[in-house]
Amino acid sequence: MKFYSALLLTILVFLGGCSRQEELNELLILTGIGVDLGENDTVKITFQAVNPQAQAGGESGGGNASQAQSYTFESEGEDMIEAVFNARALLSRKLFFSHISSLLVSEDFARERGIQEISDFVERHYDIRDNYLLFITKDTTASTILNTFTPLDNSSTKNLESLTKVRGGKLGINTGTKLEDFIRWRYGDDRDPVVMGVEKVDKQASSTNIESLNEIEGNKGALRLTGLALFDKDYLVDWLSYKDSISWSIITKKSNNVISDDIKCPGDQGTIGFLLKEMELKAEPQIVNEQLNYSVQLDGHINLQGLSCNIKLSTEQGVNELQTIINEDIENDLQTALTNAKASQLDYYGIKNQLSRNQPDEWKEMKDDWSRLYENMSIETEVNIYLESPGSRVDNNEG
Repeated sequence: MKFYSALLLTILVFLGGCSRQEELNELLILTGIGVDLGENDTVKITFQAVNPQAQAGGESGGGNASQAQSYTFESEGEDMIEAVFNARALLSRKLFFSHISSLLVSEDFARERGIQEISDFVERHYDIRDNYLLFITKDTTASTILNTFTPLDNSSTKNLESLTKVRGGKLGINTGTKLEDFIRWRYGDDRDPVVMGVEKVDKQASSTNIESLNEIEGNKGALRLTGLALFDKDYLVDWLSYKDSISWSIITKKSNNVISDDIKCPGDQGTIGFLLKEMELKAEPQIVNEQLNYSVQLDGHINLQGLSCNIKLSTEQGVNELQTIINEDIENDLQTALTNAKASQLDYYGIKNQLSRNQPDEWKEMKDDWSRLYENMSIETEVNIYLESPGSRVDNNEG
């Protein structure tokens, strides 16, 4: 009898706890956060939130299905903390952070104030995770991106997530760059971070009104991933080119192992489009006789997706010519990317971290001489890419 009395008391305690749980209609479910510079160097935060009335209308017909799928709200403060807390006076629901997929920081904010106060706030807040996508908005504000009605997805944050996950995309970084990556690189790996960039395709077009979804010209509301934003510790200092960004994704193995790319034919007479796949990469720095060398070996296959060069793939000579052109182009891109990295004196490939793990004794002796080592680093690249498929057509039509 005592056992059943104790069991009943335990059940009543847990049931009583339900009264403290928050109901869904008391929460404002956030999908994205944007951080911009406000007036007088304040912090302006834009919250993108799910519109519950539109959701209800779309699912059961009880609401207004023609409404926007999301709303945005803005709040300002002297710093990140004050801006978030000031939002509580603006909103009739409690901010719910668990469904955020993207954090956007404007280029101006990242250059002038850096990322530290943002990462510090996110790591301390009990309700916010740090494993969502991080973007730097190029030539525009984070608010503008979050307020854009994109043509293919029901919110800009959903569109950004989809752009990142496209298999064989331009940068090939299907996991994106996340805030947790930034924090680990910056504070754990002693490595200069890079962050994916995003911009509006048509910077002049206004696409903040839901009526813009009826516009047939999709570019007006389209977003585009840019090259990677380069940081010196917590501050944005430069942008990597598309070619350097692709090379970074290959060398650091952030690529999803499938990258779409195109290069010019010899003499700029036409274009070669291909899918680079099944990549096997070995990238290793090594200190020998107090000199630093970085060697990169890339093996892989390509599927040809377009060819406007005068190359006959029906012959072994033509296949070898095509492979040579692609191998030399990729090898040149890798060389250029690493040369640009050492010229910047920023270690966004994580070379110091690799040396400390692979050659701890040599690194301990030479780490105080890092600037000289890096500046004089020799680079060796070897690329072996083979044609797997020329597509359904072997040769182009002859006139």
